[in-house]
Amino acid sequence: MTDQNLAAQRVADLINDAERAMDQALAKASILVAELPQLQTQAGLNAGWAQPAIVSVCAALSDMTTARGSLINAHKSLSVIQRKLGLMVVANPQNGKPGEIPELPPGVFRHERVVALRA
Repeated sequence: MTDQNLAAQRVADLINDAERAMDQALAKASILVAELPQLQTQAGLNAGWAQPAIVSVCAALSDMTTARGSLINAHKSLSVIQRKLGLMVVANPQNGKPGEIPELPPGVFRHERVVALRA
């Protein structure tokens, strides 16, 4: 694998990992804001106790949503660079998405212009 391909693979790994981490953070913050009122009641506290926390978590969700969009835009920009370099990106059979893998000729992942996508 060439240095260019190694760099492209590292970029693909990093952007995909960042997108997954952002999605996980959004999901966890959403659960937190959804459960705070119930937990407040369970703890026998009035609505004023959880309100500041709910407001803060909702603001964080808004910020994370904006950040998620920025990551997606960065991914699109990186895809443009990848195409300009003539690197083909294909789904990797180990990406956990059965049924989405196109039939590829044997050895295609060893081709010098192919970078496996792990999404």
